Amino acid sequence: MLGRSSSPRFEHAKGRLHPLKHSTTGRRPDSVRRSGGAVASLSFGDLRIEGSSRAGDETWIRLHPPGLAFDVGRGALELSGARDLFLSHGHLDHALGVPWLLSLGVMHSAGPTRVLCPAAAAADLEALIEAAARLEQATYKFELQPLEAGDRVEVGRDLEVEAFAVDHVVPALGYHLLRHKRRLAEKYRGLSSEDVARLKKSGSAVEEVALEIWVSYCGDTGPQVFELEPRLFESQVLLLECTFLHSDRRTHSADFKHIHFEDLVDRAERFRNRALVLHHLSRRHSVSDLRAAIEERLPALSERIHLLGG
Repeated sequence: MLGRSSSPRFEHAKGRLHPLKHSTTGRRPDSVRRSGGAVASLSFGDLRIEGSSRAGDETWIRLHPPGLAFDVGRGALELSGARDLFLSHGHLDHALGVPWLLSLGVMHSAGPTRVLCPAAAAADLEALIEAAARLEQATYKFELQPLEAGDRVEVGRDLEVEAFAVDHVVPALGYHLLRHKRRLAEKYRGLSSEDVARLKKSGSAVEEVALEIWVSYCGDTGPQVFELEPRLFESQVLLLECTFLHSDRRTHSADFKHIHFEDLVDRAERFRNRALVLHHLSRRHSVSDLRAAIEERLPALSERIHLLGG
């Protein structure tokens, strides 16, 4: 169900994040290198992220659970079967794959797909999908759902996606994956397990639900996003673009509303995330360039920073 709700109170997850499992090459044994880069797979506890991202080529992310996609690039087979496609904006390196995925659904006799996007981009996206369907003389099974900042959508058991405002040159949104975590109510935490079991058996409600920002994805954005959505610094896993590295590109970065590496350096002490996943690197730079910059300029964060995109 779609609707507006107030901003959730962030609750820090207890316990430690499981170690990252990350191929140094970013390639899976069964992946094929495309112009958009290698497919990477990252694991954080019971969360798995796969995707590919290079500025101007393509960006797509898939989260397991619940299997949804944040952006779809130019179409990736790894997104086949995703029930929910959340588009951050309409630039084609993020959105062109929508008709192809819907076409694939027709070939596989799949159920309907929800396509969710910024409300201001919905009419043009619908026109693109309808044009593709006419070209194929096919009937795509989909539901187009326009979103505004603050809207929430259920995407699985105890899971919701909330849209938030970002800072880009076209209508755009970022997305939080929110997780409802059940835990023992504070007033019962001093009791023994036997006492808690007796209370549960008697019908007493012994649990409370805390809302956690599990994953945040900004899509393409300039640095104003940190003021628009300060909860980004509290997200467990923050997927954040980092397009440019060199000082001579900072004005260019600001003009086209992308994040420059220095924007991260300026805010280094504010990142309280368990993991930061940087992506959308310009082809002007190599991944090794970015890793070297992290080690030199962000040494305190380096162990928490992971790279997606080859």
